[in-house]
Amino acid sequence: MKTSKFVAVALLFVSGMGVCRANLGETEAQCIARYGSESDIQTDIGYRQVGDKAASFYVKTASGSFDVRVIFLNGLSCHESISNADASRGLSEDQMKAILDSQSAGFMWRKRKTVYHTNRSDETSETENWLRSDGTTANFLMSGKAASGDLSGEVELSTKEYTFAQRIYDQENGAN
Repeated sequence: MKTSKFVAVALLFVSGMGVCRANLGETEAQCIARYGSESDIQTDIGYRQVGDKAASFYVKTASGSFDVRVIFLNGLSCHESISNADASRGLSEDQMKAILDSQSAGFMWRKRKTVYHTNRSDETSETENWLRSDGTTANFLMSGKAASGDLSGEVELSTKEYTFAQRIYDQENGAN
């Protein structure tokens, strides 16, 4: 019963997420067609990050409102961060996994590693890393109370090309 309830909730979320689904490799025009008008456009995306341009989108779906930040490299979406538009609430772990499932593109995801850190007030942060068989990566960045098991956060998706370019940039600039 619990499994069927989870599947029903996940399907409902994925169907509502259709418009918020990240599509790495899309052009800026395709992202605008998918998400609507851009906001917070940056052509100089800042210190220690590769990319030609970054843009943010506000996306409202049946399952909630989301902020999607897209970084373009050579004119294509190469890195996308998806978070809850309500900054006081993160995405649930189920929502993050639904996004991951919607991003399979016919490839298999493999969980790589999870890193935990708990501070003295029992606040836990967790980074869960996933690798798709074509080299695309996903990171679940979560935080919450360890004792409750109630973690929430955001999802970052990156193409293999972005990850490689960022790694080269970090090596050349002394960041690790």
